Amino acid sequence: MNGSRVFLAAFIMVFMAFAAGAQTGLTGRVQAGGKGVSGATVTLYAAGAAAPVKLGEATSDGSGAFTLSGGAAPAGSVLYVLAKKGETVAFLCLVGSTLPKSMTVNELTTVASAFTAARFVRGETISGNDLGLRIAAGNVPNLVDPATGSWGKVVLDPINITQSTTLANLNTLGSLLSAYATTTDSSWRSRFLKAASGSASVAPKTSLEAIENIAREP
Repeated sequence: MNGSRVFLAAFIMVFMAFAAGAQTGLTGRVQAGGKGVSGATVTLYAAGAAAPVKLGEATSDGSGAFTLSGGAAPAGSVLYVLAKKGETVAFLCLVGSTLPKSMTVNELTTVASAFTAARFVRGETISGNDLGLRIAAGNVPNLVDPATGSWGKVVLDPINITQSTTLANLNTLGSLLSAYATTTDSSWRSRFLKAASGSASVAPKTSLEAIENIAREP
């Protein structure tokens, strides 16, 4: 009897720990135009129906690499990584409920994440119903591989390449974000943000907000 009680107690403790979410840890890199972005602030969030929960933060090194450790993610939440350089360059990667062993945050992950999560992302905040968030996160790898930051297998399918403009659009928007992140021409940046205003009366303030507007009003 005592043995059974001990086993039951241990089982309950393990179950509670699992339900509360496991400790999060992540290594990766921030890139723009294929080159590392140094000094970027990289933040890991857990998204759900309420406001996102900040789990951890790190700063990318000279090559754009970062190592991040964070607290436990709430059960059922969807994870995303935000990388910011300065006040206006912001990249995003929506990764789902399980973190990859390593990941890349760049212009293509930003386009893929903004388009699949267009209903749920506002600025740097992602929130919404659990099912919708999981569906959005599950579609990101179809467009971009979060581990490499390059194209996903589905978008490279021969049918998609020859019978849709998805890959071309992904590359075009990615190129615009790459140019935004790497140019020293502040006038060009301002014109890009103004062009991405859509029906909004105020121009977006970051590259992420710009691509969100484009996703909602293509």
